[in-house]
Amino acid sequence: MRIPFEEVKATLKDILMTRHNTPEPHAEEVARVLAQNSLDGVYTHGINRFMALIHSIELGSVLPNETACRVSGLGGYEIWDGRAGFGIVNARICTQRAIELAKTHGIACVSIRNTNHWLRGGTYGILVAEAGMLGILFTNAKANMCAWGTMEPCVGNNPLVLAVPRGNGEHVIADTSFSQYSYGKLQLAKLEGRMMPDPAGYNEEGQLSCDPGEVLRTQRLIPMGKWKGSAIAMLLDLITSVSSFGNSSAAMAALEDADERACCQTFIVINPFALGDREQADAIIDQALDMVLNATPAPGETVRYPGQNMLRIRKENTELGIPVNEKVWNKILSLRSQ
Repeated sequence: MRIPFEEVKATLKDILMTRHNTPEPHAEEVARVLAQNSLDGVYTHGINRFMALIHSIELGSVLPNETACRVSGLGGYEIWDGRAGFGIVNARICTQRAIELAKTHGIACVSIRNTNHWLRGGTYGILVAEAGMLGILFTNAKANMCAWGTMEPCVGNNPLVLAVPRGNGEHVIADTSFSQYSYGKLQLAKLEGRMMPDPAGYNEEGQLSCDPGEVLRTQRLIPMGKWKGSAIAMLLDLITSVSSFGNSSAAMAALEDADERACCQTFIVINPFALGDREQADAIIDQALDMVLNATPAPGETVRYPGQNMLRIRKENTELGIPVNEKVWNKILSLRSQ
C-alpha cells in the first residue's frame, strides 16, 4: 500500500502528541523526519521504526520533553548533553550548531552524550551538504556486533555518515553501519520474508546464517570487511565517547534495561569555502564522480555514487505515495485507539 507523505506525517505527529504529550515542535520534527526517511527510500529507518520509538518512550529511555544543552566548549569544539531527549531533535540541534561554528572557525566538532538513536544518520549529512559544507558524522551503539574473531556481541555497529556538497544539489552522501547488515535491514527482510544475500551473523549453533530471523534472535552480527570493519567501528566508538565524555558501547551494554539508550554522537563539519571557491570544488567532485560513473559496469550491475538514487526515489514516492507495509501501518493506527 502507498500513503501520501502528509498523511503519514500527520498520523505520526498526532500519536506522539496525544499518546505521549510530546510538545508540538518535537512531534512535528520527529514525524517529518520519519516520513521523510521513508519518502527517500530509507524504509529501515522511517515508518518501520516508529513502533520501536514508541516502545522506547514507554520504557522511559526517550523523554519527549527534553532537548540537548551545551555543557562546555573551546573554539570550534563543544560538548553537549542530550538529556535523554529525542535523538532526531538532538542530532539536528548539534548539526546546526556545528555548521554555525564552522562558519566562524572553518572546522567544528560537536559531540553529544546521553542522547538517543538518530534514526537515519544521512538526515544530518544532508543538512551539512545543503549548508555547502563537508560532514563527518558518527554515532556509537550498544554492543550489538561481534568484533572480528569473537562469537559474542562486544562492539557497536556504530554508523558513519560522510557528506560532500555539490552546487547542483545532487550531494554525495554515504550512510553506513559497520555490521554486514544493519538491524534495520534485517528487520525489514524478516518482515518481508526474505533471506539476506550474504551471511549476516551467527545463529544459535554458532554457524554463519543468511536468515535474518536467526541473526536477530542471537544478535550476533558480523562486521563488514572482517577485521577492517571491526577496527573502524571500535575507533568510532572510542572517538565519540571520549570526545563527549559519555558512554562507550560497553557502558551502554552494562545499563540495566535492554533498550538502547544514552549513546554518543559526533558531528564534524568542515567549511571548505572559507578558504576556496565553489567552482573549484565542483570541478574536483565532478571529475572524481565522472570517472566512477563512466567506468564499465559489471554484468547486471548499475554504477552510481552514494546518494545518487535518493532524489529519484523521493520524486517517485512523492507522486505515488510512500510504500508502507500494511501490518506495520495497522499497528501504528491501533495506537490511536489505545
